[in-house]
Amino acid sequence: MEARYAWEFSQNKNQQLANELQQQCQLSPLLAQLLIQRGIDSVEKAKQYLDPQLAELRDPFELHDMQKAVDRIQAAVANGEKIVIYGDYDADGITSTAVMYETLDEVGAQVEFFIPNRFTDGYGPNLDEYQRLIDGGAQLIVTVDNGVSGAKEIEYANSRGVDVVITDHHELPEKLPEAAAIVHPKYPGSEYAGGDLSGVGVAFKTAWALTEEFPQEMLDLVAIGELADLVDVTGENRALITWGLKQLRQGMRPGLHQLVKLAKLNEDQLSDQDVGFGIAPRLNALGRIDDANEGVLLLTTMDDREGKEIAQEVENANQTRQQLVAKITNEALRQARASENTDRSTLLLLGHEWHQGVLGIVASRVVEETGKPTIVASVNDGDEIAKGSGRSHDGFDLFEALQRHRDLMTAFGGHAQACGMSFNIDQVEQLRAALEQEAKAQGLAESGPIKLDLASSLSPDDVNESLYDQLQRLAPFGPGNPEPVFAIHADRINNVKTMGKQQEHLKFELRGQKNSAAVVAFGKADLAPLLLAGVPVTIAATLGINEWHGKRTAQLMLKDIKTQGTAILDQRTRQLLPGMFNETGYYVAFDQTLRENIAGHAHGIVLDPQTALETDFKDQQVTIVDCPPDLAMLSALWQNGGQPAMIRLLLWEKHPVRFGLPNRQQFAMLYRFLRQYPEIANYRQQQPAMARSLLMPVEQLNWMITVFYEAKFVTINDGVLRLAEHPAHVELEQTKCYQQHAAHLKSAQVLLYSDTHTLRKRVAAWLMANE
Repeated sequence: MEARYAWEFSQNKNQQLANELQQQCQLSPLLAQLLIQRGIDSVEKAKQYLDPQLAELRDPFELHDMQKAVDRIQAAVANGEKIVIYGDYDADGITSTAVMYETLDEVGAQVEFFIPNRFTDGYGPNLDEYQRLIDGGAQLIVTVDNGVSGAKEIEYANSRGVDVVITDHHELPEKLPEAAAIVHPKYPGSEYAGGDLSGVGVAFKTAWALTEEFPQEMLDLVAIGELADLVDVTGENRALITWGLKQLRQGMRPGLHQLVKLAKLNEDQLSDQDVGFGIAPRLNALGRIDDANEGVLLLTTMDDREGKEIAQEVENANQTRQQLVAKITNEALRQARASENTDRSTLLLLGHEWHQGVLGIVASRVVEETGKPTIVASVNDGDEIAKGSGRSHDGFDLFEALQRHRDLMTAFGGHAQACGMSFNIDQVEQLRAALEQEAKAQGLAESGPIKLDLASSLSPDDVNESLYDQLQRLAPFGPGNPEPVFAIHADRINNVKTMGKQQEHLKFELRGQKNSAAVVAFGKADLAPLLLAGVPVTIAATLGINEWHGKRTAQLMLKDIKTQGTAILDQRTRQLLPGMFNETGYYVAFDQTLRENIAGHAHGIVLDPQTALETDFKDQQVTIVDCPPDLAMLSALWQNGGQPAMIRLLLWEKHPVRFGLPNRQQFAMLYRFLRQYPEIANYRQQQPAMARSLLMPVEQLNWMITVFYEAKFVTINDGVLRLAEHPAHVELEQTKCYQQHAAHLKSAQVLLYSDTHTLRKRVAAWLMANE
């Protein structure tokens, strides 16, 4: 199996600097090199990187319009105006709303918050909601994690005498709203030097400026929002997230504390990965499935009972989200793998009644599985407008591609790797054609696989808790500071098993010289047969930790895999069943009767041994149906040198071997018996009595007499067995009968009675010998 990504090892290896970092920062050689790969070029920068401090944070008033925002909000507080916080339904928006709400409540504001509904209000400012809020008495609207795209809505608010203070971080449109203040880190002409803040980062800075005190107790919310929104985790964000995780581990918020429990995370050791894959998806699930306003209540309540109840609601929404994602992903992948999509470079998959809150997640899963930029859309029965979410990768700018065909959509927005849109279902084929046209224009087919940067190579013996703890010194991970990905090779794989409710995940072990390293592969259960074939593998993986009953064990998290050589599947059986012949490819059967029986049932081509010798099996699947009478017959099959992709070993035995090779004593004992009874009438009827007398199985006695017959020690005529009077001296081991049985015994010993590893090793050796 080929790797899905194009693996590239880092070439940045300054050994002199690495030595300095090792000595002055007490680092391992690996950690020193990983810092250098991240652009660290001095000991001073390394120390700052490894121990980020809150003192590095910049003054919040460096953000554009911060003073205006503070002045307007303080005036509203002083005058008792009703302030409404207008948030967003994702984790960044929920945490932003919580930060602003807690801050305004603390300074004595008359404050409420509102988070729009994904399905009825859409993303960002909504004119109907602005009108409703103003009719309800709002005198100042403060946006968090949205607002810059709301020129029309803010113009309406202004016409009603209501000011809007925008705090946002999204891409700025050409025409900016006429707001009372726009606090934004990328405002043209006054870009913030502190870096790429998320919505909650901007809200936190605003809270700091408003209170004129550093709100350290809110750093836990900042860590969640920033990690959920995948902002650049270097510079200021690195300090915010690092200290936010420390705050989060204190468990001071009852709702979050209960949610961490329900997610089965270790609160004392919460990591950026726990937030990114445990907490953030649960908050996001509210906006996808339920009411995201509950998320703000979860984060801000100080009541233990209320926190527990809301946490359970969030967990229920997340479980519903998981079920929907699993179901819709399966249906979408079936479409993606259909014949009409096989040759497409891009995918537009349309379903009916697919829950529109999870389409983006499903699109990401399809991109991960197929490598193709994908739009997943759904239309409800009776509707003509479909809503969709698109996801892409570095090799294809999805926003640019669709921007050129806006006329095919009723709504559209997004960026290079993610977008949302609505379109009439009559336009599906035109959109598909447009995507393919743009893929050709952008050279998607020529761009090759997506690049995967590898930090270094490890052996399975290197994978342990100590290495994991070392790597955590580089955390938090994310854009700008990717989690290190390592290449690990193993010739042997143990304990391959599927897991999960639907047995959709995979776990296996890479065998090293001394130890084994566990590997977890989410959603990759289909790899199990290949891994069970014992083929050597090289994987690309990150290092994780598994906690079970208080025990911490390092494990590898699979990102990519490639195999070397032929997959050899041990499927030895005592009974042949029709389902064993459903695979395409070649079937080799040594027994003629068996071959004739299966010829009409096998989906592939059934071969006799002679024809198989003349066949090139390169890159083919070959099934060895029965056990050959001689090992040489099997080893000779690969003499053409073409390496099969896979060899399935059924090795059914038509005539099982029931006795071993008799020794000279046993032959001598039989000869003495025949000297005593040189003529035996009705020989066949006398065999059981003879066998009992000689203390051997009937099958063995019959075979030994056959050897004597071939050596002309005996004759058999008309059922009478007679000992020859003067037999010539013959080495019994040289008789054809003896040699055939010896070969059959050896074949059975190797092919039927050896363990799986030994069997694969023998077959692999034959393949190599014939290369």
